[in-house]
Amino acid sequence: MQLKKRATALTVAAMAAVLVGSAQTAAIAGADEQIGEYNVGGRILEAFKATGGVEKWGEPTMDEAFAADRGRFQRFGKDTSFYWKANVSNGIAHPISDPIRAKWGSLGFERGALKFPTSNEIDAAGKGRKQLFQGGNLYTSEKSGQHPVWGGILGKYAAAGGPGKFGMPTSDEYRIGRNYAQNFEGGRLVWP
Repeated sequence: MQLKKRATALTVAAMAAVLVGSAQTAAIAGADEQIGEYNVGGRILEAFKATGGVEKWGEPTMDEAFAADRGRFQRFGKDTSFYWKANVSNGIAHPISDPIRAKWGSLGFERGALKFPTSNEIDAAGKGRKQLFQGGNLYTSEKSGQHPVWGGILGKYAAAGGPGKFGMPTSDEYRIGRNYAQNFEGGRLVWP
């Protein structure tokens, strides 16, 4: 009998800890807001509102879902998804829109080499747009298309002046023997 009372007390204590933890998580995440058919909440809601809300991104087309490595994402009507991960970009969610999102998707989304976004889409020296990711950058322009730049070539591209001086990338990275190369409007960069 004593063992049964002790087990019940432990179960009640464990349930209380779960409830307190859930309440703390909800408090950190903030209240959800229903937008159309779906709820938007937490850091995704914060970023969604701060960057233009329904007028810019459209209504959500799904509930928030799990992304790789304990991240979260949610899709919206105007070809945009918001991605968030607690220890990336100080916990700020970032919108990713087509055509950058489409290219990122072809590279494996957050499970690929680029991983999670660390910025919103920004100007690329007046020559196109770019978005920064944990594993490199994605560039887009009508003239050159969408291409990632990462690793050693990204370092050389930055040293050559990036899109402002060396132009936009015109190809993805490719192999030349034991080296890697990538074409840009200003020429080809090879690494190492």
